[in-house]
Amino acid sequence: MRISYSRCSTYQHCPQQYKLQYIDRIPLPRAVELEFGSAVHAALKFMYDSRHVAVPSLDDVVNEFAKAWQEIPPDEDGEARRIHFEQGVLLLTRHYEKHAAREQGRFTAATEEFFNIPFDGEHTLTGRIDRVDILPDNEIEVIDYKTSRRMPPQPTMEKDAQLAIYRMAADVLYPGRKVTTTLLYVFHDYEMSTQQTPEFLAEKQEEIRDAIAGIEAGKFGPKIGPHCDWCGYQAHCHLFRAPEVPPDLRDVDMAALLAEYADLDAQSKQAEQRLGVLKQQIHDYLDRCKTERVASGGFVVERRTSQRVTSWDDARLRELLSPLGLWEKITQVSTTALRDLLKSRQLSREEKQHVESAATYSEIRILRVKRPRDSEEMDDE
Repeated sequence: MRISYSRCSTYQHCPQQYKLQYIDRIPLPRAVELEFGSAVHAALKFMYDSRHVAVPSLDDVVNEFAKAWQEIPPDEDGEARRIHFEQGVLLLTRHYEKHAAREQGRFTAATEEFFNIPFDGEHTLTGRIDRVDILPDNEIEVIDYKTSRRMPPQPTMEKDAQLAIYRMAADVLYPGRKVTTTLLYVFHDYEMSTQQTPEFLAEKQEEIRDAIAGIEAGKFGPKIGPHCDWCGYQAHCHLFRAPEVPPDLRDVDMAALLAEYADLDAQSKQAEQRLGVLKQQIHDYLDRCKTERVASGGFVVERRTSQRVTSWDDARLRELLSPLGLWEKITQVSTTALRDLLKSRQLSREEKQHVESAATYSEIRILRVKRPRDSEEMDDE
């Protein structure tokens, strides 16, 4: 099977969308954001094309963008199209002014480099890398352009599966080179570079295997998520069709149920926000009064403090547990597994203290608000 990042990502988001797009081949109109991104990519490909003896001028780069933009059939009003074009010129100008002067020894080896590499023997990974740079120390930098206005948080970027696939391709196309992968958010002029660990790559390879297995098994059920709200295949998805309501449910006023639920949910969120404010004010009051208990207005608040494990030092745990023959029993370093070990009789008191020293703790303060003679209490962390 030939699998690419886009195919794998589509299947992970919604197997039914994968079937409609890649098997049934139901066409959808191209979104203006994708067309805009294609035009920006064309301009950047031209700017970094290795066949140029020197970096093209800014005017030439902008003209390349304009040419690609003119080839896109207009599907929005003239004013919106003009704004999109001006944004493209602005972000390309900013990018050019910052990046046109290359560091000494850096040069671009390829732009939009196609790859078709073996995966697990019987499959192939395909794709196209936006840019490959050779660095002064002969290392490789694989760069992927992102033209979206939305920039995800850093942890999400660090787990980017597309860069993982590009890294696998770079290891085949440029063997023996150290590889850095970079996401370049052109709209924000922000770069995030990483060097994926073997463990991370193995994790992404397993995700690709899962997608391949699901596709080959014909598992194409719909997967509900935030993407459903803007999915272009709603007209072809049974989730968006009116269900066949059984006779005994036809008297149920679903509209009223949903309206009441939405109202109560909104009230709950408002109450949760207000509780957070009140909790902080009570904590501040207790802190400033240097006390852990206050009675007022027929209510009592008591505060207790406890510690919660937030992480473990894996190397330290291995050092402590291996001589006892217990390290192999901890298949995964987790608070639950280690809590069970600490509760068991397999460790002496001193050994338990050593293991507990490998944990990182955070302090949790819990408020208990009650009426002095009332059995009902409310705890709030």
